[in-house]
Amino acid sequence: MASELSVTISDGPNAASKVVALAGEMDESNIESVRSQLVSFLNDMSITHLIFDLGQLEFINSKGIGYLVSVHTHLSKDKRVLILTAAQEAVMDVISLVGLTTIIKYFNTLDEALQNL
Repeated sequence: MASELSVTISDGPNAASKVVALAGEMDESNIESVRSQLVSFLNDMSITHLIFDLGQLEFINSKGIGYLVSVHTHLSKDKRVLILTAAQEAVMDVISLVGLTTIIKYFNTLDEALQNL
């Protein structure tokens, strides 16, 4: 059974940024859906900052973590940036456990992330 995950993409404070709000559960059942929704933004060189707002994300597993790492790697090879923000405690536990915040910028709130663009 597929987990429920909604992806909402909105403009950031400038033309070079997008905010991707994830809500629900991110796992192998929906990674391909996320990937297909974001591929155009990942390949758009005019977008230099992609902010993943994790405030409504309730669950992430190793497949979801792997996807975040692949997005980070894809963007950073062109000097672009992935920023994570506002993770709930359960998601933050996983992100911290695998050391993701040591390679991907993380801010406690979306506002904080937007101010640091």
